[in-house]
Amino acid sequence: MKLDKIIEEKIKEEVLKKLQNGKPNWDIPHTLNAVEWMRCLIEGEGGNERILIPAIYFHDTGYPELDENYNYDDLIESKKMHAIKGAEFTKNVLSQINYFSKEEVEEIVYLVKKHDEHDNLETHNRRLIFEADGLSMIDWEHVKPNFDQKNRTEFLNKYFISERGLDRWHTITGKKYLKILFKKAKEYNINNP
Repeated sequence: MKLDKIIEEKIKEEVLKKLQNGKPNWDIPHTLNAVEWMRCLIEGEGGNERILIPAIYFHDTGYPELDENYNYDDLIESKKMHAIKGAEFTKNVLSQINYFSKEEVEEIVYLVKKHDEHDNLETHNRRLIFEADGLSMIDWEHVKPNFDQKNRTEFLNKYFISERGLDRWHTITGKKYLKILFKKAKEYNINNP
């Protein structure tokens, strides 16, 4: 099902206002890029735009404000409550928009709340949120990383090799682009000390 463009613009406007208080130079470009990756995944794998596009817009709206020079450890500390806070924000905004059914709101809020839990990606929607978010995290051609080389290396090793394990990717489209972007991210890391 298609998402109404006017509704998408309302969501985008609310999300961008909220993300101005998050991770400097990251949350806004990462989110906008994740939306484009979600469109790519929906095109390749199918999915409901009315659920998936709003969920990926809202997925990182719960982050607290971080200093300009935050590192990998600061990021991990800030993750503790961001999904819950983001889910609360999502529910508040969607209830004011009055476009989605109760079931759609529940699914969108659920996806935001669970987007950083990677152990049980039991539904197609959860898998697509996981993959769009992950692709945007290492699409360093479009979203420059905020970390120095040491923290980028730690991020790639811990987040993509252990936590987001390369074996947790399910879709053909996601796996194809992950392979390309992961290689480019490693090259970027080497070439940008």
